[in-house]
Amino acid sequence: MSQTKYVIGHQQPDTDTIISALACARLKQAQGEDVIAARAGELNPETQFVLERWDVEEPTLLEDATDEQLILVDHNEHSQTVEGAREADVVEIIDHHRIGDVETSNPIRFRNEPVGSTATILTGLYDEADVEIDEQTAGLLLSGLLSDTVVLRSPTTTETDEVVAERLAEIAGVDYEEYGKELLKQKSKLGEKEPREMVLGDFKEFEFGSYDVGIGQIETVEPAPVLEQRDAVLEAMDEVVAEREYDLLVLLVTDLLEEESTALIAGDHTDTVEAALDTTVEDREAFLPGVMSRKKQVVPPLEDAF
Repeated sequence: MSQTKYVIGHQQPDTDTIISALACARLKQAQGEDVIAARAGELNPETQFVLERWDVEEPTLLEDATDEQLILVDHNEHSQTVEGAREADVVEIIDHHRIGDVETSNPIRFRNEPVGSTATILTGLYDEADVEIDEQTAGLLLSGLLSDTVVLRSPTTTETDEVVAERLAEIAGVDYEEYGKELLKQKSKLGEKEPREMVLGDFKEFEFGSYDVGIGQIETVEPAPVLEQRDAVLEAMDEVVAEREYDLLVLLVTDLLEEESTALIAGDHTDTVEAALDTTVEDREAFLPGVMSRKKQVVPPLEDAF
């Protein structure tokens, strides 16, 4: 009897990673596989809203993946995987980020595309498998796509994302612009959380050579409530740096309407941030006009700089 597989996204899961786990599990189940949708952390307010809107149960919380079979979605770096992933059997990866350091003992299916969301890739996989996308699944996939592309406004957005969004919105029976505005409102609720929760709410770890770097992001239509707490947020960032021994921690506070970010800095290597992002850091803060995407506009130049 074959072992049950868990399909799971990264730690500090965002909407695209949760939706991708759910949609991928549904696809595999339709193909007769024994697959369970899982998550590697708690849901954020936006994701909770999505699951309630489409009447879908949240994925199973998987706290330790040791000796399990895993399908990784929306990531492929060990610094972002569920606990125990290094001792698990990774059997497939579906992702839209840079190719990281997850190694496997056997050849696997690895689908990686330069599009705005993993939900976009999964929509294509449904088509390739000739599996129908029902209204509920379309609503989920659309949510992941719109969340990760900031309602098609992010620089990561491709023509493929736009075409897929229109199609999914039609199946789901919603206007994607109106629905997207609802998602943006939910993103802003992160500013109501405690400073440490803000820092770690949408957070990823990276290994740039011998340097350990954390990059968090708060996407909001109202950045003021977050920035008004900057001293408390910076204090929380300093605590995280000390606990995890990061060389650098950057927190992006992204204004989705103005399409710009303010970066808060903790740890060393301020000069590296200035050089990489072509900015000036004053009092541990830098203004980044036009910067909305951690994946496309922040990670690559920082990696190059380190």
